[in-house]
Amino acid sequence: MPAVHDAAVELRQLTYFRKVAEVRSVSKAAGLLHMTQPSLSRQIHALERELGQPLFDRTPHGVELTAAGRSLHRHLEDVFAQVERIPEVVRTGGNGLQLIRVGVPQGLPDGWGLALLDRLGSTLPGVRLSLHEATTEDQRHLLQNGLIDIGLIHMNAPELVCEHLLVQRMGVAVEAGSRLAGAGRVTFADLDGLRVMAHAVGEIKVEVTRLQAASAAAHAATEWLFRRFSEHTRLIALASEVDAVLMTRESALRHLPDWTWVPVDDRDASGEDLDLHTWAARRDPAPQVVCDVIDVMKRVPWPPTANPCGEKSTL
Repeated sequence: MPAVHDAAVELRQLTYFRKVAEVRSVSKAAGLLHMTQPSLSRQIHALERELGQPLFDRTPHGVELTAAGRSLHRHLEDVFAQVERIPEVVRTGGNGLQLIRVGVPQGLPDGWGLALLDRLGSTLPGVRLSLHEATTEDQRHLLQNGLIDIGLIHMNAPELVCEHLLVQRMGVAVEAGSRLAGAGRVTFADLDGLRVMAHAVGEIKVEVTRLQAASAAAHAATEWLFRRFSEHTRLIALASEVDAVLMTRESALRHLPDWTWVPVDDRDASGEDLDLHTWAARRDPAPQVVCDVIDVMKRVPWPPTANPCGEKSTL
């Protein structure tokens, strides 16, 4: 199929493509879209002609995405997220306000976010934030493609302008009957013989190889279970019969409120602590209002002075 430049792709064609990609069947997608199968097939073929690439491989059981189709499908997650926010953009602009798109990682303290909104309201009353939940790697992609204005990420990304915002202590959440529940702190050696769940690679800085190396250096036979944390973190922990979950205090309060959180007072095999750092990242150059919002972010204090109940340490 020859390459075609300046393709006039229509949003409805992308909507059709996304539905076919989701159900892996043109006939099923046609029914869901209330179209005839021949009409939908013509639209998909027209999209392929305009893009100059085959998007699907036809099989006896339906269709499968080609390499080009998989790339387009991933990209459309960003495209449709932006389309769905059009009413918000128009409403904000119509009220004479500036909308700043901010990426937010899982585990960001709610208290910090609420304090930021309060401070923005008094400092930059003409600014509103549109929040996009995404991992650090996804936010780097969104920033580079101009789909968000500020990323709150867990690394100092070299391709972006990053300013440090806050630090969160890492610890383990354990049930009340755990031998660690009464401890003031834990080390990697204390996790010997335990099954411990942690974030999967790509979620936070505490990565698989780093934890395994730290356990080995402490001569601890820890069974690490790596999972992507979500609203089902508690269910996953119970189903996996883990003894502890490595997470920040704020994540423990959100996902495991009746468990005890104990800080980890130890370093990894390279001598670095396990603290979770968050940076505000932007492209360079950036509009002045983006820099102003980051300046406000830097003035939001963290951690708070109060120590919530159920914890065995003060940060």
